[in-house]
Amino acid sequence: MKEIYDRYLEHSFGTREPNAFKPHWFLHNYRALLPDNRATPMLDVGPGLGEWLDCLTSWGYVRVCGIDLSPQVVEHCRARGHDVQLVPDTAAWLTANAGRFGVITVLDVLEHVPRDETMGFLVALRGALAPGGRLIVQVPNAQNPDSALYRYGDFTHTAGFTEYSLDALFRAAGYSAWRYAGFEFLVWKGKKAWLHGLLRSVYYRWVHLRRRLDANLDPAVLHPVLYAVVEK
Repeated sequence: MKEIYDRYLEHSFGTREPNAFKPHWFLHNYRALLPDNRATPMLDVGPGLGEWLDCLTSWGYVRVCGIDLSPQVVEHCRARGHDVQLVPDTAAWLTANAGRFGVITVLDVLEHVPRDETMGFLVALRGALAPGGRLIVQVPNAQNPDSALYRYGDFTHTAGFTEYSLDALFRAAGYSAWRYAGFEFLVWKGKKAWLHGLLRSVYYRWVHLRRRLDANLDPAVLHPVLYAVVEK
């Protein structure tokens, strides 16, 4: 995977241009989850093109940093003015920074972690949180009917996740409280957005009904992207 990660922006994003829609999505989904104290230390693990770091700094947070194992990602985020370090061993770095952060975000990262390293990574994340800290984990939702599009859209993905599999991981990693939500992409108003939302609601109701008819697993969140808000 080193060949991909060394130049991850080119190989997986195909561009160095940030997604213009992401600030709107982040504002809608995550802004209310952040503390009022703008001096809260925050860490973003795997910042990608840096859109989340852009949002945090634009919202006035002044103690924001990131880590990544891709030299290209680090170079790109630093060029955008962010404090991002190159960290080949993420779990070791987190362990060395125990109790430091009030908020840690892991957005579209957990699915890249090798399966035999996932538990150690989550334990290290918990250790790096300050007392009362909050972890936000965003992953492709394997219970979405089209989950294969996200699961296999990136060759470096090693796993898919559901609410049930995340429950098991969080418990085993020593967390005690978490909740799930679907990452909402439909954040605009208007007739088209209303119709889109209505049709999606009907579709999701049908998916839930079909699974219940089969006495199948039926998690609450069906959005393509799932996130967990985990409290220390």
